[in-house]
Amino acid sequence: MKRLVWLLVLGCFGLPIRALGQEPIGPVQPGVTQQRTSGETPAAEVPTAAQQPVVLDPGAPAKTEITLDRRTQVGAGIGFSGPLGAVGSLRVLHGLGADVRDESTRVKAVCAIPMPHCAQGFLLQADAGSGGGKLSLGLGARARVDDEDFHGTAGVALRLALARTWGHPIGTEPGLTYLGPELDLSVIRINLTLGVLFRVSGDRGSSALFSWGLGFGL
Repeated sequence: MKRLVWLLVLGCFGLPIRALGQEPIGPVQPGVTQQRTSGETPAAEVPTAAQQPVVLDPGAPAKTEITLDRRTQVGAGIGFSGPLGAVGSLRVLHGLGADVRDESTRVKAVCAIPMPHCAQGFLLQADAGSGGGKLSLGLGARARVDDEDFHGTAGVALRLALARTWGHPIGTEPGLTYLGPELDLSVIRINLTLGVLFRVSGDRGSSALFSWGLGFGL
């Protein structure tokens, strides 16, 4: 069966197929007659390294296994931020999930980006604290890595945040609405948020705020 498979492969590539024990047929020169002395035993043909058959094992396991599928990842966290104060967060990432296994390493990741290669993903986050609440929509990616040198999570996100202050906000007055971009970075469950929020409603308090936050993922 293996020999039949190799014959089919060679035939598909247009390579000459030589039967076992046959001499290759070369071009015949004019006026030259090839003769073999009666009783002469032809020398056994020794296959070269290039003629040795390559044996493939279809049952051998792949070194790297990759599984792709749509995935929704839900996470929560607590922290302290401005202008919201003490805050609790709920985050949803929807997009393309990847599960990569390579010997002793495993990575489980979600790509939440609105493009075809990431299944038109998105990131949605809600925050509520002592000084206000915030609703954010954006894009991002998050991964959990299990390796000999690193065990934990890592992620990055870019969000457009809409914040409403109440209670005792930090750096501004209650009853105001702010809008602006924020960048999130996270490593080993520690989350850092940096951004700028601009006042879109109300006439008191700061017209622009430096948004910041330090949190812990649950």
